[in-house]
Amino acid sequence: MKGKVALFLLAFTLLLALGVFGAYTFSQPSALMLEAEQHWETYGVGGTCIHGSHNLFVADVDGDGVMEAVTGGLMYNIINGSRLTLEAPLKIWNWNSQNLTLEKSHKWLGNIECVHAGDVGGDGLIEIITAGYDINSTSNSTSLRIWNWNGEELTLKASYEGAPDNSIFVSDVDKDGTPEIIAAGRTYSGYGSGSQLCVLNLQGDTLTLKGDAQLFVANVTCANSVYAYDLNNDGQIEIITAGYANELENSSGQLRIWHWNGEELSLKASAEWSLVGGVYGLTIAGGVQGNTMVNNVKVGDVNGDGIPEIITGGFAYDGENVTAQLRIWTWDGEALSLEESEEWTTDYLNEVKCISLNDVDGDSRMEIVTSGIVAAYGSFASNETSPNSAQLRIWGWDGTTLSLKQSQDYTIGDGVCAWNVGTGDLDNDGTVEIVTVGCMGINNLCDPDMRIWSIATPLPIGFIIAVVASVAFIVMASAYFFAKKSRK
Repeated sequence: MKGKVALFLLAFTLLLALGVFGAYTFSQPSALMLEAEQHWETYGVGGTCIHGSHNLFVADVDGDGVMEAVTGGLMYNIINGSRLTLEAPLKIWNWNSQNLTLEKSHKWLGNIECVHAGDVGGDGLIEIITAGYDINSTSNSTSLRIWNWNGEELTLKASYEGAPDNSIFVSDVDKDGTPEIIAAGRTYSGYGSGSQLCVLNLQGDTLTLKGDAQLFVANVTCANSVYAYDLNNDGQIEIITAGYANELENSSGQLRIWHWNGEELSLKASAEWSLVGGVYGLTIAGGVQGNTMVNNVKVGDVNGDGIPEIITGGFAYDGENVTAQLRIWTWDGEALSLEESEEWTTDYLNEVKCISLNDVDGDSRMEIVTSGIVAAYGSFASNETSPNSAQLRIWGWDGTTLSLKQSQDYTIGDGVCAWNVGTGDLDNDGTVEIVTVGCMGINNLCDPDMRIWSIATPLPIGFIIAVVASVAFIVMASAYFFAKKSRK
């Protein structure tokens, strides 16, 4: 009898311990972990900056079943105190859970303002697209380039001079079976500059302009970001641009919806906003930052209701501080509706530079990942005492509440800004990694300071239940057979 009591007490103790362990494990918050950090070859001897908000793209660009991280930016070397020629550094990176490997590096005179990847030719192969400023012997102008990377060789397939270089997207927006390249932003040439939205098409090895809109006519000072998506589930793909209107001293955030019918662009909807009119904030160097601006726009069904949300990120001046701003919108085919607007400050200047949408914490829901900068007033002149910080935040939206799930501010050197963020399962381990890259200061030079992050999630509740149930079955079965044997 005593043996039976002791066995059942042991079984009860084991089950209780497993239950406590499961409850504890499930209750633990996930943690944002830094897995790797990478500097460029110019570290300490020159400078590389991956500026803009579209200079990082995560995709499988060589068809090997593994995602790569593609980066652009600008690069220079310093010799005897003088800066050498500016170069555009296109790099392709691979992460295998332990090492960050540079697969390919290619440079030319100029800079890269944005990178993208997509099936431009409609043949199932992913091309790399770069846009930036080219420097050559005949003329200096913005240029869009199409590249093929097969894992061994990087080949320039086509180029087009005079295209906008702020942001690129690839989509078959007119449903003709051929993907379009949509480019938005500023253009520069020997004849001046402007702001455009362009639709291009790759025919063989030739890039052809199919149509464009001079954005200043539509009161768009600059379109910083472009995206394409079927916003109202009607089977037609809309083009979304975001940026600002008016001069910086009184800029307003701007979101616009366009339609491309295969021949021309037409404006379908527009929204402009600011927190306080007629005022503006200052940059860390004391220049005009602006009033309100959108740096990045993404689209996805963030709350899982079957209706796509438009996510914009940037800044808005509230009369005292430059606040970081994150907004969630929907479009019903006629009007834009603002679902949520979140502003926050950590210091004087706070700004969302880039957005990525993905399930980064394994909860089967899409998160909003933002990267940017936090800086003190006038910190450019006092970086030793007030270095800028990069800010990485992860948000959840359930259709009613925008919740901050993770937040990480970090600084290095003389200060750092996380200009770009991208997400993807880089090492095929089932966990989505977060990649940040931008610009850090170091002894009056700069470096991109690329970082790989991931979120350590607790054991799934289903796994915990299965373990507890299995142990319970084994213990109870053992107790039953022991008791049965004792009766004999």
